[in-house]
Amino acid sequence: MASRDLVPRNKSDFERLQALIAAGPEAVEPILDSLLYWLQDIDWPIALPLADFLVTVGKPLIPHINKILRSNDDMWIYWVLQHVVAKLPPELIASLESQLYALATRAENDIVAIRIAASSGIWDRKLLVSLIDNQISAHGDYVVELKKLQNGI
Repeated sequence: MASRDLVPRNKSDFERLQALIAAGPEAVEPILDSLLYWLQDIDWPIALPLADFLVTVGKPLIPHINKILRSNDDMWIYWVLQHVVAKLPPELIASLESQLYALATRAENDIVAIRIAASSGIWDRKLLVSLIDNQISAHGDYVVELKKLQNGI
């Protein structure tokens, strides 16, 4: 079966999902961009089992993940961080360090990026403490504002 014939045709295409899993990680390398597309909405029926499979692809997946992490699609970034990147071995997460740092200093996906970097051990304690302190400060102000709004209701 040609690699392109392994790409799911719709969000419920379990037949092709099973075929690509059976074909194995090396067989899907040419179609990784097309497969990652199906993680744009984790509620799609094939998304979670596909994410679990993609973790097994390993190093060839990294350039494709980098492209997603540099995109403006914060929800897709979130799903890929939560369901793929967080499950990769630390040495592969380390190759995403610059993108994780960029995300950690942005408004969206910041805490997820910090959590993954901390759990994989790719950043030193000083950097983590600094980023976490910034988050506490930023979110602390936000919580205070929300409580004021709540009291005014």
